[in-house]
Amino acid sequence: MPASLDDLESLPTLIGDAQVVGIGESAHDVREFQQLRGQIVRFLVERMGFTAFALESGFSEGLLIDRWVHGSPPGDDIAVVAEQGLTYGFGAAQETRELLTWLREHNAGGGDVRFAGLDLPADLGSLLPALEGVARYLAEVDPAAITIVDHIRTYARSWASPYTMAALRAYRATPAADRDALTLLLSELATRVDALRPLYERRGGASGHVTARHELRLAVLLDQMLRAQAAAAGGSGIHAAVNVRDAAMAETVRHLLRDGRRIVVSAANTHLQRIPIMLGGTFEVPVLGSHLAGELGEAYHSIAVTAVSGRTPTRRPAPGTERGVEVLTVDLAPPAPGSVEAFLAGPASPRLTDLRPLRGAPDGPQRFRNLDGYIDLPVADAFDLVAVVPHLA
Repeated sequence: MPASLDDLESLPTLIGDAQVVGIGESAHDVREFQQLRGQIVRFLVERMGFTAFALESGFSEGLLIDRWVHGSPPGDDIAVVAEQGLTYGFGAAQETRELLTWLREHNAGGGDVRFAGLDLPADLGSLLPALEGVARYLAEVDPAAITIVDHIRTYARSWASPYTMAALRAYRATPAADRDALTLLLSELATRVDALRPLYERRGGASGHVTARHELRLAVLLDQMLRAQAAAAGGSGIHAAVNVRDAAMAETVRHLLRDGRRIVVSAANTHLQRIPIMLGGTFEVPVLGSHLAGELGEAYHSIAVTAVSGRTPTRRPAPGTERGVEVLTVDLAPPAPGSVEAFLAGPASPRLTDLRPLRGAPDGPQRFRNLDGYIDLPVADAFDLVAVVPHLA
């Protein structure tokens, strides 16, 4: 079952005709994980005909990256494009910039690989990037609707922040009447964009409507995410399991699938697992991968990426700061008993292992690393394959 990642010739057999392949990671901003991801993405594109690469980053911001990998604008520096076109600071990683540069070169040579951000806008801290895209489109096809956009902007600016936790705090402090007005205006605009679609497409083409509609949909979902989080923080149990963010990312994958592309999705392992997360051992929380597995079945394959040893980024609460969390690098503890890392420790180079034969096995791995901790669940049910990196420098 194990196959060396020095030779990915086993991948076509392992994933077959999968339409969507998810490549995970137990922590973001890890050089070894990103190098491995780049290697797999290039293989899937060059050897298996995948034509879209989607990253756990803002969809609206990522439209700039998609234009860049298709050659426009021709002279922009990748450092500038990546900083502007990727959220969560992902554009700072050299390995990510190299992968995007390779996609641009591949497309210049006759390829047609689309880039897309999967996620809600602005590190989950603002509706404004999505609203700007919608406003540009409406200015061409329905100028009268800009009045609605302007009203939405006024409410959205009152709580927007570069930081996720700061935006949530400001949103919770916003008067309930203002929050409700924002939700109603978003619903009004979304209904208008759907109802007037034939006119919009006649004036501006079908592709522009599809993109603007999805940007608006993600703005609606970010508003709903904040409403659910504010309600949960206020003690509403029925809102605690409403994972709007992962549902939004699943909608983006559907958006990309509409023209038949085969898609590589890059996100955290916990987003890509095929089964829901158990919250507090009480109720299930659907994630991106469980949406895709439910809809696509075996046409969705998930690859977990983790490590045996080394140092990993992690997060800790930072009360009293604008960010609300701090990111630090810590040593990984030895693999815990029953973990997939302990199960597969040993080889000196990264190994790709098919987990599916272990489904239902009582002695199969029952946990996997997440940052410097663990998620407890049947790993072979959650992922199809796993790549274990021996050591993170």
